[in-house]
Amino acid sequence: MHGKQHLAVIRASGHVLNLETLFFADEVRDPKKTLDDLPGTTGFSKGELAMATQLIEAMTEPWKPGAYRDTYTDRVNELIEAKRQGNEIQRADEAPQSTNVVDLLDALKRSLDTTPAAGTGRGRSSGRATTKSSSAKPPPKKTAAKKAAARKSSGSRTASKAS
Repeated sequence: MHGKQHLAVIRASGHVLNLETLFFADEVRDPKKTLDDLPGTTGFSKGELAMATQLIEAMTEPWKPGAYRDTYTDRVNELIEAKRQGNEIQRADEAPQSTNVVDLLDALKRSLDTTPAAGTGRGRSSGRATTKSSSAKPPPKKTAAKKAAARKSSGSRTASKAS
């Protein structure tokens, strides 16, 4: 339920107490308002209904709650037990520092202002973007060292996200 407040009610059901979450008032639609954008009813042929029923029955299996684990709680319990036994606990890496957020529109405007206009050698003078001539040099190719560094950094990010 991760860091958000929830309304809940505890109800007695025989010899068991049930905890049920509720909605806040702003999460409940007003039944007095009409919803005009709802799709209309759709008719289905007997063949379509039979095929849908067959598909649902083929994918239906008994519920086995034991087949699912709360792995987060399992990891927390393992850490607690390791600390209780006096084992050294490795802290997770610090979260990466936030990047310098740049106003994209402002950066694009500045880059257009510094792009030389055709034939003037100065900043942009007309309202149209210019294209580079075919004699312009292509961008330099990445060196093998830069390619390897890019692969290594992208692979390490993937591995850290998976863990």
